[in-house]
Amino acid sequence: MNQYLLGAGVDAIFANGTMGGFAFLTDDQQIRSVATTVAEVNKSVPVMAGLGETSTSRAVSMAKRLAAEGPDALSLLPPFYFLATQDHLYAYFSEIAAAVDLPIMLYDNPVLTKNPIHPETIARLAREIPHLIGVKVSNSDQANLQSVLTLTKSQPGFTVLTGHEFLIVVGLQMGCGGFVGGLHNICPHIAVGLWRAFRAGDIELAAKLQQDLIATWQLFRCGDIWGAFDEALRYLGLCDRATGTPYVTAISKEDKKKVHGILDQYVKPYLEVQVPQ
Repeated sequence: MNQYLLGAGVDAIFANGTMGGFAFLTDDQQIRSVATTVAEVNKSVPVMAGLGETSTSRAVSMAKRLAAEGPDALSLLPPFYFLATQDHLYAYFSEIAAAVDLPIMLYDNPVLTKNPIHPETIARLAREIPHLIGVKVSNSDQANLQSVLTLTKSQPGFTVLTGHEFLIVVGLQMGCGGFVGGLHNICPHIAVGLWRAFRAGDIELAAKLQQDLIATWQLFRCGDIWGAFDEALRYLGLCDRATGTPYVTAISKEDKKKVHGILDQYVKPYLEVQVPQ
């Protein structure tokens, strides 16, 4: 899988993220996931290790273990399950940051964690934590994204990444420094092409590739997301499945046909050589 992403020309790899299935894994398996990625990538691009936990004590312990495996940075979700105030989130991220020397990035994913990181909290953390290098904002609220960009623009070295698959070009035009998406595990070539087109000033091509990403994303409407994701990985020859129980999902013949059709149209044309397995 890592070689597939590297072959497409990605600028970094996010290990142990949402579509990397961190929530399916034991602590030891999460550590192994990051260690394997770091070894396979072998410094060719930066590796960011994801961390999602339910409490500060658990998060600090896991942050230290992940940092010991040699990633270039850590990505930190808010604590999930219990609802948290912004003061809770400020304390949570501050304590993790104090426990590791590695660069860290916040990951605002309010749909899955229930705990949004408000723009003012992001800006406060950016001012007070020297090794906080940015935030991934997985939020369709563009007014919220604009507030994050505005409040952090004076912080040197701080980057805002958009995580909304349908609004990448819009986010880049607003000032985001890049983007991250789970779909890109399947179609990294389209994502890289969009980034390069935007950087070259070819907005028309970037917009066309944005539409291709949206069309490719439609495969997630099949097999309750996870069934489609695993079927796509199998069809591309990447792995048998990435999903863990209890979310391993059977996919109907009709949905398989839909997934294969999308991949044939939008992904396979980029694969001029056999996909590494």
